[in-house]
Amino acid sequence: MQVKPSKLVKGILTFVPGVAALTCRRSGGTVSARYCYAVWLRHLVSMRNSGLPTRFRAVAELGPGDSLGIGLCAMLSGADRYYAFDAKPHANVDRNQEILDVLIGLFQQRASIPGDAEFPSLSPQLKQYAFPSDILTEEILTTSLSPERLHAVRRALKEEQARNVRISYIAPWDHVSVMEPGTIDLVFSQAVMEHIDDIQTTYDALYKWLRPGGSMSHGIDYKSHFYTHNWNGHWTVSDWIWMLVRGKRPYLINRLPHSAHLRAMRQAGFDIVEELRNEDAPLARSLLASRFKGLTDEDLKTKDACIQATKRREIRPWVAMQNRQMMGKTTCDLRRRPTTS
Repeated sequence: MQVKPSKLVKGILTFVPGVAALTCRRSGGTVSARYCYAVWLRHLVSMRNSGLPTRFRAVAELGPGDSLGIGLCAMLSGADRYYAFDAKPHANVDRNQEILDVLIGLFQQRASIPGDAEFPSLSPQLKQYAFPSDILTEEILTTSLSPERLHAVRRALKEEQARNVRISYIAPWDHVSVMEPGTIDLVFSQAVMEHIDDIQTTYDALYKWLRPGGSMSHGIDYKSHFYTHNWNGHWTVSDWIWMLVRGKRPYLINRLPHSAHLRAMRQAGFDIVEELRNEDAPLARSLLASRFKGLTDEDLKTKDACIQATKRREIRPWVAMQNRQMMGKTTCDLRRRPTTS
C-alpha cells in the first residue's frame, strides 16, 4: 500500500472527539523570514520574466500561515495595502514584528535571494538569485524603506492603520463579499491551492477581487506531502482509503493535478501567462486509482508548478452571470496542510 501506515493511523484517530482540533494548530513555513523573502522575490522575478507588472498598490495573499512575512515583503517592496486570507488565525503580532525586523535588514542589505542550496524544494526556481535591483530600484526602496513608512507598517501590524498603509488579516474567511470587487492588483499564494477543496469557487472569488488586467501568481505543490511512499503515490489511493487518511481534519491535500487548476482558472475568466513546471518520474498507469486513470501524461509527471495569470479586461457575459451567482456561495474556505499529521 502506498499510504504510510502512520499517516493512516493518525487520520483514523481524528475521528475520536477532540483529536481533530489538534491537527491544524500550525501551518508551517512562514516562521522563517528568509523563507518569506525567498518566496516573494522568486514570485516577483518570475512575474518580471513573464512580462507581468511588478509594481502593486494592493496585494492579497491566500493562506499566509504562521506569519504575514511574505505579505510584509510585498509592503517593503512598495505595496500600500496587504490583505491576508486564511482558514484559521495562525499568525500573531509578536511573531510578525520579529519577522518584519529581519526582513527590513534583508531589504536594506539588498541581500541575494536564498537559493536552491538553502531551500532545495522551493518553487519557482530561478536561473540566478541576485537581488533584483532592476525591479526594486534605489528610488523605490528609498521610499518603501524610509523611517516614516516603516513606522506606518509597524503600526498597521498592530491594527493601528495609517491612511496610506493598511494590513487586513481576515481569518477565517468564508465568502467572496469580504473583499470589495476590483480592488486588488495582485493575488499570490505559496503551497496553498493544493489544500483547497473547492478551487473553482476560490478562483472565481479571486477573479472578482482583482481589477481588470490584475495578476495572480500561485506556487502549487502536487506531491503527496509525505502521506505516501512515492511523491505521486496519492494518485494510487482509492477514495475510501483517502477518506480515512484525511479523517476529520478540516483540510488536507485535494489531490488535483496541474490541468485541473489550469481549467478552473480559465473557467473563472483568467488568461494563463506562464506555467513554470517541475517534473519527476511518473507512476505506471496500471497503479493509478480509478478516478485518476484519465490523468494526462503531463499531469502524471508534474510535481509542482508556479502558474501566473491575468484577469481578462473584458468580462464575458457568462462570467458576469457566474459572478452574480457566486455572491450567494459561502464555500470559499482556505485549507492549509497540518504540520502535526
